[in-house]
Amino acid sequence: HEYNNGLRRRGDITIWFTEAAIAEWRPTRTGTRGRPQEYSNLAIETALFIRQVFHLPLRQTEGFMNSLAGIMKVDITIPDFSSLSRRSIKLPQHTLTQAMEPGSLVIVDSTGLKVYGKDDWHQEKHDVAARRTWRKLHLAVDENHQLLACELTPPEIGDPTAIPDLLAQIDTPFDTFIADGAYDGESVSQAVLNQQPDAQVIIPPHKTAVRSVAGDTQRDGHIRVIDQHGRIFWQKKIGYGLRNYAELAVQRYKRIFGKAMKARALPQQKIEAWISASALNRMTNLGMPASIKI
Repeated sequence: HEYNNGLRRRGDITIWFTEAAIAEWRPTRTGTRGRPQEYSNLAIETALFIRQVFHLPLRQTEGFMNSLAGIMKVDITIPDFSSLSRRSIKLPQHTLTQAMEPGSLVIVDSTGLKVYGKDDWHQEKHDVAARRTWRKLHLAVDENHQLLACELTPPEIGDPTAIPDLLAQIDTPFDTFIADGAYDGESVSQAVLNQQPDAQVIIPPHKTAVRSVAGDTQRDGHIRVIDQHGRIFWQKKIGYGLRNYAELAVQRYKRIFGKAMKARALPQQKIEAWISASALNRMTNLGMPASIKI
């Protein structure tokens, strides 16, 4: 019953500007020289949030918010589409964990998002090259399906390389870090332990992995158990199955916001991914199913 009500609230399109948002619509005077900005960061973030949730281009976002301001009869102006595009480059990103109580797990995964390019059908029909450009989205989620961190990188950046920047966004303690075999390596384990020295690092080692000279690391313990009892036994014993939460977060992101990005430049794309992650957290807080194995 509670989950059904949560889904109804997700589909409720009643939108209203709060008194606090209207009061902070214009930035406060700083007293410095030069022309002040016409709109605060809150106004730009609000417009981009509505754009992502309702899949609107920039011009339609401007028109939609103008209609809201007209219905409410509030004395505010709406940022035009060019202002939204320019201001999104340097929009400050608050940490995703500010409005939540994170759990004890950090589960990481990555996926690709297309920027532009033709699909497989077009390539086969017209015998042309793909000429695709895409970005890699890195997500960190906890056991409550809340997104803790979000990082967008060019495709040439490997998964382990993105881990330090991803962990830097998490300002709360955690007990366990879980990732798939693509993150197996000393650099990832060291980045996790540098931030949380007592954390348990659960990453499946490669099938050809060997123990270190000292033989006393967490990775050595994983290799030892796998050699003695097999990989399936290790997965069940260590709780590796919880990594599916990160895969589910990727599916939710693509199902709700699509597999392609709206922005064309990397700075705006980073803001787009962060806004989408914030929207997903709001939807999660409205209600999630309680799955019980029978």
